[in-house]
Amino acid sequence: MKKGLAFVIFTLAVSIFLTGGEPRIYADTIILKDGRRIEGLILAEQQDCYIVKIKIGTTKVEKAMIEKIDRLSSEENFLNFGNQYLDSKNYDSALEQYKKALDINPDYQPAKDAVAKVEKIKKEIEEQKRAEMEKKKKEFEEKKAAAEKGFGFRLDIANDQLKIISVNADSGAEAAGLKQNDQIIQINNQLTKGESLEKIINLLVKGESTSYHLLAQREVELTRKKIDYQKHTFVGVGIFLDVAGNDLIVNSVIVGEPADLAGLRPRDKVISINGKPTAGVSVNDAAELIGGTELSNVTLVIQRSVDIERK
Repeated sequence: MKKGLAFVIFTLAVSIFLTGGEPRIYADTIILKDGRRIEGLILAEQQDCYIVKIKIGTTKVEKAMIEKIDRLSSEENFLNFGNQYLDSKNYDSALEQYKKALDINPDYQPAKDAVAKVEKIKKEIEEQKRAEMEKKKKEFEEKKAAAEKGFGFRLDIANDQLKIISVNADSGAEAAGLKQNDQIIQINNQLTKGESLEKIINLLVKGESTSYHLLAQREVELTRKKIDYQKHTFVGVGIFLDVAGNDLIVNSVIVGEPADLAGLRPRDKVISINGKPTAGVSVNDAAELIGGTELSNVTLVIQRSVDIERK
């Protein structure tokens, strides 16, 4: 290989080494006569060159090209390594390297100064993070308060589900028949399962429209009783049902009976009876499931579509 070509390859290798993003230990610095610096580790000295370990492997540096060689002490080496981490804002790794320098030489002032600098930076970053978190927390609480004021309910996440934890008196939520522990399955076209409370609150308070369509779900345990209604006596919970397509729908609710006291309303969809899905179930079969022994319990899961305005 011609000497000129070898020099070009060598220069390229050094360039790649010097511009690489990974930190590396600089045990030796070779200063060339043209002012360039090669930082690496001298592995061996031959008659006319040095074998130098660099990031991409090893290379030969001709002695005739060298102005001088600076060899770093171990503590200087760790300081140099730490400075590289500091430049890339990897503060924990930088601190680790500076402390290694101090383990070797506890009186090494540059490492002491570097430790103090990094610890100050980390403290400032932590303070900034705390301030940002407090700001976000305050903003979120303000949005939650706005949602409660606008709709009349407070929300939270339980078991990945959005639930109403309280309903304000004389509010839009109360007028819509929503109750504590109701699940909100859907808001407009957005399913809520698995979504964060922050995302839900943002959806409720940031929209330009103040009108929202909610799909609420409620599980109610009702006690069967003997009911006298329009010259008929039967055991049940006080609801009459219809079928709409594949759905079982509440047609009417007898005032004062268990279903009414539990807040069921006409047009509520019954999606299960004692854990059995009602899709495709006939009215007669549903009536048999709901009816039974007086004073025994039956569990219904109902869904209700609600249109509500944010005030």
